[in-house]
Amino acid sequence: MNLKKCEITVSQIVSFLGNNKKLKILNPKEKIKNFESIINAKKSYMTFCSILEEKGIKLITNSKATLIICHESLANQDSNLKSNIIYVKNPRLDFIKCLKKFFNDEQIMKGIHSTAILKTKDIGKNVYIGPYVQVGKNVSIGANTIIYGNVVIYDNVIIGKNVIIDSNTVLGTDGFGFERNKLKKLEKFPHFGGIVIGNDVEIGSNVSIDRGTIDDTIIGAGSKIDNLVHIAHNVKIGKNCLIIANSLIAGSCILEDNVHIAMSATIREGTKIGKNAFVGMGSVVTKNVPPNQTVYGNPARSINFIK
Repeated sequence: MNLKKCEITVSQIVSFLGNNKKLKILNPKEKIKNFESIINAKKSYMTFCSILEEKGIKLITNSKATLIICHESLANQDSNLKSNIIYVKNPRLDFIKCLKKFFNDEQIMKGIHSTAILKTKDIGKNVYIGPYVQVGKNVSIGANTIIYGNVVIYDNVIIGKNVIIDSNTVLGTDGFGFERNKLKKLEKFPHFGGIVIGNDVEIGSNVSIDRGTIDDTIIGAGSKIDNLVHIAHNVKIGKNCLIIANSLIAGSCILEDNVHIAMSATIREGTKIGKNAFVGMGSVVTKNVPPNQTVYGNPARSINFIK
C-alpha cells in the first residue's frame, strides 16, 4: 500500500468511527497529518493502544500523539492526558479502518508482465500477473487478483476474485504420496485433483500448496496464509482461517471456519480442527480438536486440562 498525504481533524476521525464512542477530546479541530506507533507518535500524529490496565494507562499518558484510539476499559482510569482519546472495543481494528479511509493511496494493479508464461486464457478483469510468473493449463484466475513475481501455478488450479499471491509461492505440485510394493520400492500415488482457492484469500511468499490426489485441495474464502507455510494434498481449509508462518498442514486435514493456526505449528495428516479453534505456537497436533478449543504443546492438549 502507498501512503497518501492528508490533513484531517480529530473531529473527522471521531465522526468516521461513530459519535457514540466514549471520548475525551481536548481539541476537536486539531490536525492529524500522519500516524505512528504508540511509543513513537508525536504531535499531529494518530496512534492506537491495545494494551490494557496499568501498562496501557502509562502508554497513553506518556504519549505525545495528538489522537489515540485505545480500549474502552481504560476510560475514566486516566489522568493528565495530553492527547485526544477515543475509547473503543477493538482499537487495532478501528485504527486499521482509519488508515484505509484516510491514509491509503491504493492504486489498482493490473496487467500481465511481458515475462509471464501463461497456458490459460481464463483470466478475469483487472488481474495483475507479475514478472516471471508461470501459469499452467486449466487454470482460472478471478477478477482483481494480484499475483506477484516468480509465482508458479501448475495445471488445474481455480483462483477466486480479489486474491493476493505473493512472490515465489508454488501452487499445484503433487503431494508427497507413496506406497511400498512387494519389493519395498516406493510407488508414487498419481495426483489427478487440483486446487480451489476462494475469494479474498491472501497467500504469502514461499508458500507451497499441493494439489489433491483425487479430490481437490481447498482454501476457503477470506482465509489468510502467511509466508513459508506448507499445505499438503487433499487439505480442506474453511472460511476466514489464519495460518501463520512456518506452519505445516499435513495431508487430508480439515480446518473448519475461523480456525487460527499460530506460527510453526504442525498438524498431523487426517486431523480435523473444529470451527473457531486456536492452535498455539509450535504445537504438534496429533488428534482432532473440537470447535472453540485452544490447544498447545507437543503433543497439543487443551489448556483446560493443563495445570
